[in-house]
Amino acid sequence: MQNFQNKVVVITGAGSGIGRELARQFAQAGAKLVLNDWNQDALTATWDELPEASRGYMKAFDVGDRKAVEDFATTTHTSLGRVDVVINNAGITQQITPAIYSTIEDYEKIIQVNLWGVIYGSLAFMPHLREHDGGCLVNISSVFGLMGCPGQAPYCASKFAVRGFTETLRVEMRGTGLQVVCVHPGGIKTNIARNAMVNNENGHERFVTRFDKMAKTTAPQAATTIINGIKRGKNRVTIGPDASFIDRITRLMPESYERILHRGLDRAKFLTKR
Repeated sequence: MQNFQNKVVVITGAGSGIGRELARQFAQAGAKLVLNDWNQDALTATWDELPEASRGYMKAFDVGDRKAVEDFATTTHTSLGRVDVVINNAGITQQITPAIYSTIEDYEKIIQVNLWGVIYGSLAFMPHLREHDGGCLVNISSVFGLMGCPGQAPYCASKFAVRGFTETLRVEMRGTGLQVVCVHPGGIKTNIARNAMVNNENGHERFVTRFDKMAKTTAPQAATTIINGIKRGKNRVTIGPDASFIDRITRLMPESYERILHRGLDRAKFLTKR
C-alpha cells in the first residue's frame, strides 16, 4: 500500500507513544483516522491535534473488552464505509518482577490487553479488511516476543503469543490480498514503563529509570518505520538497532542467547523479594 490518501486507518492505543505518532503521520499522509485508547483524556489530546479532514471516529475503551472491540469495528465500518489499515498497538507491561514472585492476576491483566486485545481487534476487523484488495493488518509484538527477558514473564508470554497468532494469520492470508504485519519494537521512548503495573513504588522508579536509559528509538522514528514497512509490503518489521541485534542473536543462537542476558545479572539479588 503506497498511498494512504482517504484510506481509513484504525489505531488502538493512540493516546500516547507510538499510537499517537502513527495518528499524526497517517494524518499527514491524508488518511481518515479511527482511534482508540483506554484513557479518554489522552485520546482526546491526540484527536484535537489532528486536522479536521483526518478525523473519522474515536472511542475510549479497554481493548481487553471483547464486546467493546466488536462494537468499535461495527461502528467504524458503518460510519465510514470501509476499513483499509488496522494497527493493534495498545499494550501494557509491569515493572521488573521475577516469575516466582509474579501473580496470576499479573498474567491475566497483561494477557487480556496485550493478547486478547490483539485477537479481538484482528478478528473483528478482518472481514472488513478483506472486502477489498490491499487491506493491511498490523499487530504490535515486541523484542520480548523474540526472546525471554528476566523479570518480564507475563509480558513475554503475551508478546510471544501475539507473534504466533500474527504469523499464523499471515500464512493463512497469503495470496488473499490482505497484508499481515508483525512488528517487533525494541526500546522506544514512550510512557509504557511509567504506566506499567506497579507492585513496588521504589522498584517502579528504578524500572522507569532503567527503561529510559535503554530506550534509544523515538516514537516518531518507530511510527515512520512501521508506515514504511506497510508501504514496502513487509510482513515482519523490527524497530531500532537493539531490535535488529536481538532478532539476529535469537535466530543465530536460539539455545544459548540467554548467556548474553545473564552477563551482569546478579542472580541472588535479582531473586530477592523486594
